[in-house]
Amino acid sequence: MMRFPAGPLTWALLGLMAMAVPSAAQSFDHAGFDSVLARYVQDGRVDYAALKRGRASLDSYLDQLAAVTAEEFANWPSQEQIAYLINAYNAYVLETVIDRYPIQGSSFLNKLIAPGRFALPAASIRHIDGAFDGILHRVAGQEMTLDGIEHETLRAEYREPRIHFALVCAALSCPPLRDEAYRGDLLAEQLDDQARRFLNDPRLNRFEVTRKQVWLSKIFDWHGEDFLPFARESGYRGDERMNGVLNFVSRYLLDRVAEFLDGGDYQIRFLSYDWTLNDQAIAATGG
Repeated sequence: MMRFPAGPLTWALLGLMAMAVPSAAQSFDHAGFDSVLARYVQDGRVDYAALKRGRASLDSYLDQLAAVTAEEFANWPSQEQIAYLINAYNAYVLETVIDRYPIQGSSFLNKLIAPGRFALPAASIRHIDGAFDGILHRVAGQEMTLDGIEHETLRAEYREPRIHFALVCAALSCPPLRDEAYRGDLLAEQLDDQARRFLNDPRLNRFEVTRKQVWLSKIFDWHGEDFLPFARESGYRGDERMNGVLNFVSRYLLDRVAEFLDGGDYQIRFLSYDWTLNDQAIAATGG
């Protein structure tokens, strides 16, 4: 994984620098991304073929993202920074896909080199070399990979676990892509809405009260430590990480499901992650 060099101290120093210059804009206009999402996203899936043909609007928005300097970014409130970073991640994922769309499965030679790809569906962002840890994007005056945006910046610096319901990695097991951009002034409401949609979709998480089974997204297995601050001494099942996860997610579930989780009488399992591309064309063919 490529390391992102700017840490909390860097942003703090840049914030002090920004205070010494005339006040800059305190927010970023995401209207360009709004129009892209409204036109090409439906029910969480993307019309990649149409987006590739009409990519000028996405390219224009990406140019705006790339033009933001580190000093400007540091001068924004944290909610504006988070909204910018989430939108940047999701927009650069779209670019990564359409640059190589339609995506074809690995050749026999590639499968010999990377045998793990045998388990991947034919259409998957995972077939794009360096999609998450190699391709660089301009974000807030820095060159970052998608992993850099997610792990080295959002997760490391903001401690906002709801980002896991907003970052969309172009797979069916990812949270659904919204048909609107995130905005600093609406961020809390949008993230809560994303949490409810993600957690109450039985394709992504299942809470089987009568069977005493809890099936969670693999995201919680990968990033359960982000929910440690919400762990309790009693109630819920699993280790401290899972205790924190279940305490956090229960607030977005029906009361009877939340009570079931609090009781602790169930088994916890993780759903397999479906890396099939979140493509409207695949949905149309029954994928």
